[in-house]
Amino acid sequence: MSDTRRNLRARAGWVPVPPPVAGTAPPESRVMTARLLAWVWLTGLVSAAGIGAVRAAFGNLDPDGGGPAGIVFLIALGFGSCCQPAAAVLLRRSVCRVRPADARPLRTAVVVLALAGAAMIALNTVLCSGPGLLRPFGPLSLLLLCLPYPLVFVVIATRSRRVGLVVAVVVVAMAGSVTPLRAAQEHLAADAWRDHHSGIDPLLLQAVDWPGGRQGTFVAGSDGVRADVYFADTGTDGFAEGVVTVSGSGTDPCGDIGVVANYQSVPDDDLMTDGRIITLPVAACAPAGPHRWTLSGRGFTGYAERRDGVLVRLSVTSWRTKDDLSAVAGTLHALDDHQLWSRLNTPFGLSWLVS
Repeated sequence: MSDTRRNLRARAGWVPVPPPVAGTAPPESRVMTARLLAWVWLTGLVSAAGIGAVRAAFGNLDPDGGGPAGIVFLIALGFGSCCQPAAAVLLRRSVCRVRPADARPLRTAVVVLALAGAAMIALNTVLCSGPGLLRPFGPLSLLLLCLPYPLVFVVIATRSRRVGLVVAVVVVAMAGSVTPLRAAQEHLAADAWRDHHSGIDPLLLQAVDWPGGRQGTFVAGSDGVRADVYFADTGTDGFAEGVVTVSGSGTDPCGDIGVVANYQSVPDDDLMTDGRIITLPVAACAPAGPHRWTLSGRGFTGYAERRDGVLVRLSVTSWRTKDDLSAVAGTLHALDDHQLWSRLNTPFGLSWLVS
């Protein structure tokens, strides 16, 4: 074709687009756009949701795998198993947009999922307490937890030293912000809980160390602050079996006490009451020393002790006879904001937006 004819066709807009050379990609497909990185971040959110569901369910699973805990674990395992292939497919589409000539985009996607997932779990271990992921934090925490996915994606997809240096700077800044962010969140959560329960004496925010027991979140009521305790060695039904109640020092140690409902304590009630904390009268209250009492009632045994300006009362289901309740009560200690973190369930309020 002559130059004149080619120029005429070009002016008319008839010049065909040459086919891409094998092994190369159109220039625009190699640009890391904000939309693409946001898509990769959302892909990471899908992956993190699956990992978090499995980890949270595994943390609540009793060794015998019985009762509701086993069923929840199976559901979470299925949900998490579906999330990972979905995340891999979504991430593969992103890889193809940047490197359409890549012979194995799925392999690249899996590598990104593996490396970014490990980094996300490491962030979660520092930022969060407990086995779960993506707890009800604010937007800042959610952004931080899923940020490893686009960072790893950029490094692998571009293979540029300049990009790698930028990512390294971001990683250092991110790692340095995790601990201060967690400290701020702990402070916000504690303040929010205290404001929500302004009628509760801060002195009651104490806890015990119960060997073999995992304690739940605080519940404030007229009798003080209490938390249920789950024991993996006997909790085959998935329910808690103990209660820790911290009340004012003037509380009657022989008065009504919080216990975990079961078929022994509430034989004529609906079975759905099982596992809930209910209040029952103490049938027998015997002194066990200065400021100490042993308690018993329908379907439970207990112990009460005045110490450190409060009254601590422990109750367990009647078949837990090996627990040394006096020794457990002796471990009572005040909780700072860091220790309160895993025991609070009150939303942050407006401060949630910057947490």
